[in-house]
Amino acid sequence: MVLKVGFTYDSKNEYPENTDDIPDKYAEFDSEETIQHIESALKSGGYEVIRIGHARNLLDRIRSGEKWDIIFNICEGLGGRNRESQVPAILDLFNIPYSGSDALTMGLTLDKVMAKKIIEYHKLSTPKFLCINSMAELTPENLTLKFPLIIKLLHEGTSKGLSKESLVQNFKQLKERVDWTMETFKQPVLIEEFITGYEFTVAVVGNDPPEILPPVQISIYGKMDVGEDFYIRSMVESSDAIKYICPAKIDKKLEKKICDFTSKAYKILGCRDFGRFDFRVDYNNNPYFIECNPLPNLGMLDVFPLVAKATGRTYEQLICLILESALIGVRP
Repeated sequence: MVLKVGFTYDSKNEYPENTDDIPDKYAEFDSEETIQHIESALKSGGYEVIRIGHARNLLDRIRSGEKWDIIFNICEGLGGRNRESQVPAILDLFNIPYSGSDALTMGLTLDKVMAKKIIEYHKLSTPKFLCINSMAELTPENLTLKFPLIIKLLHEGTSKGLSKESLVQNFKQLKERVDWTMETFKQPVLIEEFITGYEFTVAVVGNDPPEILPPVQISIYGKMDVGEDFYIRSMVESSDAIKYICPAKIDKKLEKKICDFTSKAYKILGCRDFGRFDFRVDYNNNPYFIECNPLPNLGMLDVFPLVAKATGRTYEQLICLILESALIGVRP
C-alpha cells in the first residue's frame, strides 16, 4: 500500500510583503524551490505526496473530509510565539499522525528564554541573559551582564532582526539597539552575553536514540575563528561570506563534547524526528547552547544536504529518514 503523505508548509509565494510589514516578516517561510525539493525527496521514497500548505488550508481540508496516513510538517505559522505550534496542535486535535515535534516543544523552543531556562535547569551551558519587555526595565542597575552583548528578538528564527549593530560594547549602544529592536518588531528582546570564538550548528534525525549528525562549523569571511562575527541571514543571501564546513575541522574531543550536548538537549526539549541546534564555542573549547530549531530549513542551501553527504546518504534519503522516524508506530 502506498502511504498518503500530506505536506504542510508556508510558502513565501503566498505571502507577498507589503511596505508596512516589519523587516523580514516572512523570512522563515520556504521558497517554492525548497518545497519542490522536499516533495521530490519524499516521492523518491515511494510515498504519495499531497500538498496542503498552511494551517488554514489544513483546517479546510480536514473539514472537507480529506484524509492522509501522515503529515510531513514544516509549517512555521503566523502570529506570535505559538505560531509553530498551530499545525501540531490541530493534528493532535484530529488524531492525525505527523512528523516533527509536538506543539509544546515548538512553543518552548521558539521562545528563546524558555528554551534557555530549561537548558540551564538541566545544568547545560548557555550564555547568561536578560529578557526585556519594556525600556523601563533596562537600567544600568538592572544589568549584571558583561559586555559584549548581543540583542535578539525573543521569538523569531532565521536570524530575523539580527545585524552587525546587534552586537554592542557599552550601555549607550545597548539602549539604542534595544529601543530600535522593540520599536521595530513590537516584541520583547533577549539580551545575551556574547561568546567570542567559534560557531557550530548540529542537525539531528530520529528518536530513541536520535542520530546526531556530524557538526557543521560556520566559517565567516574565510575564518574558522570567527571571533565577534556571527551568522546573519543577509550574509548567505548577498555574498559568499558564510561557508558551512562539514565535517567540522575540530578534534575528536570537542566533536564528542558538542554531540553529547546536542543529544542531551534534543531529549530535554522534547524534540522528535529532526531538529537543529546552534552553538558558540569559546577559546577554552566550551560549547554554549544558543538555540534549538525543531523546524530547521531543509533547503539545498542549508546544512541538511551537507550532513547527508557526510554520512554517506543522499539528501533524498535523509528527508525520507525523517518521515520514517515519524512513521514508527503509525504503520498498521
